[in-house]
Amino acid sequence: MLSIQEIVQKDEVKTQLRNVEDAMDGYGLFHPEVASVLNVEDYSLRLQLEEALQKIPLREFLAKSGTTGIGGAAYLVPDAMHMHILGASKLSDKVPQFAAEVVEGWVGGDLKVDIAVRQQETVGTDLKRKWTLQPRPFSSGGTMPSQTVETIQATLTPVSFSVAPRISSDLIEDANFALFEWHLNQAAQQLGYHATDLAISDLKAAADGDGAANTLGATSPSTTATNILDAVAQVGAEFWHPDTMIVTHEAWADNISDVTNAAPAPNIVFPPAAPEYDMKFHVLDTIFSTSSNLFATITTKKFTLVVTLVLDRSAALLCGRKRWMQIENYAEPVADLSGVVISCRQDCVTLYKDACCVITEA
Repeated sequence: MLSIQEIVQKDEVKTQLRNVEDAMDGYGLFHPEVASVLNVEDYSLRLQLEEALQKIPLREFLAKSGTTGIGGAAYLVPDAMHMHILGASKLSDKVPQFAAEVVEGWVGGDLKVDIAVRQQETVGTDLKRKWTLQPRPFSSGGTMPSQTVETIQATLTPVSFSVAPRISSDLIEDANFALFEWHLNQAAQQLGYHATDLAISDLKAAADGDGAANTLGATSPSTTATNILDAVAQVGAEFWHPDTMIVTHEAWADNISDVTNAAPAPNIVFPPAAPEYDMKFHVLDTIFSTSSNLFATITTKKFTLVVTLVLDRSAALLCGRKRWMQIENYAEPVADLSGVVISCRQDCVTLYKDACCVITEA
């Protein structure tokens, strides 16, 4: 792995550091799409730089940026800080775990999304399949069949939101970089929570896309494992493959986790959850969430009217983000740290409403 000293000695890096400095001077902000030390043409060098930015603690970049530090290291701080807050936000930003795709960096304000309408294949009056593009047989040498795809359009219109970390000038002047990192982590995590709240709200609302939303009422005041499996069946009956559950700790602890409901049948072994998920429940990668969109009120330290979501994450939701984790009010890489604001822009649309089932407690 490259050291900070080795990084600043690279000729390509020196050019990019000057670009970062010019961009910050001109715009008073930092975002990798504007200028970044990673914008080198040498691919192997870019990988080495990414590794260094991820593995070297932010506090070390800050410590080496003073007058007695390493010349040129100061303008590594913006990239290092951006990489740091991206990593910290992943603890609370669950959107990439349940969105079909997170689209970034398009040109212009809104992004128009064409969604193919699924056509029904029937045998007699029986529904057998739904297709966006139905394969057609053809004979060798014959004309290949064509088909017209009906589409509907959704629009991603990113909503802006930001936080201002409570970083005093004393922390910077006293070189208390460990506490600075803590404040930065808190800010990034709050942004992650808010981004997840917005995405869950859009997923529940199912205001865009093809199909009709699936809903179930819990069969008792508490959501049960049976309700979850009914939702799996319902999404499956729409010809999707339910693979994800978003659930509150309340619903899980209250009844879903009851061993008489949740225990698998004899001789059935379920695989472990992927690393980015909290656990595996039967066939569902599970995300625990405390989003305010998953409950009504809190009474005696318990969520009421809890909502649980079961979905096929490859088809239910599309997320769009622009200038994600942009660092604003930021022209000097160290001196301006006490006044920075971290901003984000996000919008989500549902692709196929019937790829998700909303379970609601009464």
